[in-house]
Amino acid sequence: MPATRSLEECHQIMTAPGALWETEDAEIHGRKLKVFKGLHRSLRDFWESTKVFGAREYIIYEQERITFAQAHEQVKIYANLLHRRGIRKGDRVALLMRNIPEWLFAFWACHALGAVVVAVNAWSPLESVLHCISTSEAKVLFVDEERMDVLKDSVEDLSKGGCDTTFVARAGKKPPRGFEDLYEALKGCEASVPSVEIGPDELAAIYHTSGTTSLPKGVYSTQRMFMTNRLNSACATARATLRRGLDLPKPDPKAPQKGLLLSVPLFHVIGSHSLMQLITFAGGKIVMMRKWDSDSGAQLVVEEKLTLAGGVPHMVLELVEKLKGKDHKLEGLSFGGGPASIKLPETVGKMLPGIPAGQGYGLTETNAVATSFTGEDYALRPTSCGLPTPVTEVQIIDSSTGTVLPPNTAGEICIKGPNIALGYWKNEQATKESFTDDGWFKSGDVGYVDDEGFLYISDRAKDIIIRGGENIASGLIENALYTDPRVKDAAVVPVPDPKLSELVAAVVVLHPQHRNQVTESDLQAFVARSLPKHCVPVLIVFKEEMPRNATGKTMKTELKQELAGIWERKNAEGMKAKL
Repeated sequence: MPATRSLEECHQIMTAPGALWETEDAEIHGRKLKVFKGLHRSLRDFWESTKVFGAREYIIYEQERITFAQAHEQVKIYANLLHRRGIRKGDRVALLMRNIPEWLFAFWACHALGAVVVAVNAWSPLESVLHCISTSEAKVLFVDEERMDVLKDSVEDLSKGGCDTTFVARAGKKPPRGFEDLYEALKGCEASVPSVEIGPDELAAIYHTSGTTSLPKGVYSTQRMFMTNRLNSACATARATLRRGLDLPKPDPKAPQKGLLLSVPLFHVIGSHSLMQLITFAGGKIVMMRKWDSDSGAQLVVEEKLTLAGGVPHMVLELVEKLKGKDHKLEGLSFGGGPASIKLPETVGKMLPGIPAGQGYGLTETNAVATSFTGEDYALRPTSCGLPTPVTEVQIIDSSTGTVLPPNTAGEICIKGPNIALGYWKNEQATKESFTDDGWFKSGDVGYVDDEGFLYISDRAKDIIIRGGENIASGLIENALYTDPRVKDAAVVPVPDPKLSELVAAVVVLHPQHRNQVTESDLQAFVARSLPKHCVPVLIVFKEEMPRNATGKTMKTELKQELAGIWERKNAEGMKAKL
């Protein structure tokens, strides 16, 4: 169906006085911004507003079913525990767990006190985990049993960083010295939370992102920055409805409860800022999975009558394939966190007719969504990643001069809005490099904006490989390769994969005395000793000399193209061999 309203008309309706997306001008931290008028003042107030959902189910995890009322009770008890242990407004509390109910209880408990949530990737190597916890100066840490096992010999390292209390959730054994069983600690705690005043521009969270170095950077954001994504995430559906000439539906308290299949980790901004925050505000239920499995996911969608599912592209594609022909209540599919196949909206349309697919673009630094779209706009522009939200600006610059470029000209993508983070925690140099004083974030990604304002990503200038939505720093793998004394030079680039979007590949130059004596499998085995399995290169190509430009920089764009061709031929040969 062709659009019957212009994009400008849609945004005028969405941001009109009294509308959900009503905006106003504000100057915050020296930045002149357009902000959403109807946000809660804080995440504490946001959570308090969900008390009205009382008996509705909120969290479903395996055999556990937890209502909003029960969750509120648990959050108060957790907050009481934290308060007894000295946590006050502004203190940092780190969460290092897979998706389990305790993650959400601890998250909301922190915000009930005005404490700052430090979200740490549960699958990171030990060095990265310790770095995130120590640099954030977290006083308390929540872990699950798996992370307890990873950290059991690092109690002194945690203590040196200021973290003297570590609670263990779902421990199937007695915690070792330096760890406390969470449920024992909760005994005797009251369901009461002290009063605390929290403003919209006070610190709320530190999430972590990978850069071109091996260690993550902490991205710190305020209450407003975090909560802006609740409305940013809902923009695409509203805009698509208006584009079709329809009116936005009015809230119906008698409507069936919404439900979300949460397949993305909560330590990721897609999981917490977009999916969790959106469904919580709507009084919907969150169905958690211990780990991703498409068969189980499809079964949960059907049995729990879930209305929304989202994740990285390969998860969505797998889920769609499993749901084909089944009786389900899905109303929408959303994805992000990595490049999506241009055939994905077409595939969804064929397998699940009538279910709109939507995608967005954003980063940890933008607190998730910066641009997004769904419906006909996406179907007509499958290579785009959408439009800015009503409070977000996107401009393309020449990174060498800072000049703003005209439409359809590729350059560095820069983003401004009330969702843009304050910077990198305890890293002034990196903050100055990526965040301007007037509020622009220089993403490092390369792209262009067309005449209508749709954003297209051409390449990522940052050395990041996005494998199944997980950011992998090329420098991490390169450094692992460099620890092999036989390696003289190394460059890591992505190769395409139909399911995971990208996989890790490498070009290696050996020292002359080792040439023709080292194999691909030799180096793969070597780096596997220090890297997580998903970081081990699937392809290693040997060269006598690393190609570089006139300034001495490795020509990674050319290497990326070359290795993509080699990887494609290698896979084709493998298929022939099977035949």
